[in-house]
Amino acid sequence: MFLELGATILGLIQGVLVMLNKRSNWIFYILQMIFLIVFSSINHLYGDVTNNSIYLVMGIVGFVLWNKDSKSSKITSCKLKERIIYLAIIGLGTIVVSLILKNTDDPLPILDAFTTVSSFVATYYMMKKKIDTWIIWFINDIFYAIEYFILPNQALYLFALNIIWTVMAVASYINWKKIMNGEK
Repeated sequence: MFLELGATILGLIQGVLVMLNKRSNWIFYILQMIFLIVFSSINHLYGDVTNNSIYLVMGIVGFVLWNKDSKSSKITSCKLKERIIYLAIIGLGTIVVSLILKNTDDPLPILDAFTTVSSFVATYYMMKKKIDTWIIWFINDIFYAIEYFILPNQALYLFALNIIWTVMAVASYINWKKIMNGEK
């Protein structure tokens, strides 16, 4: 319960900071990933263990990229071609990862695969400050909430966190859209 509660608190702090477009969100993001790696290991969510491990690296990269003096600190949106590519990556990636996870004791291989792949894509676009990240996170957070609720050992704090993050994804989209329009 300590790991779940710690990840939840760190995730809430990170969620508020990223919604406000604050670079410090990445510090809480990295700490949250450490908690989630251990939690996911205990619950045999191997896709989540994998993506949270990679997120440690992505968190560091995100912190560096969000430097105020950097060109990449400006919020932009994806072009149609890029959207088609990320949707294809999510679809095909979910199929491939779920086939791998079906050969483990993962209790929810398809759901775990989808949340794993879409989380990678959403985090990549969050690092790049693409407003599309919030559409992906909105959908992802709904499915993460379902995953944590239907786990054999329900993760109710993480379920609640993902419900809150679903709402925060909408608020983040609205805030980033205002910031993006103000930057033009």
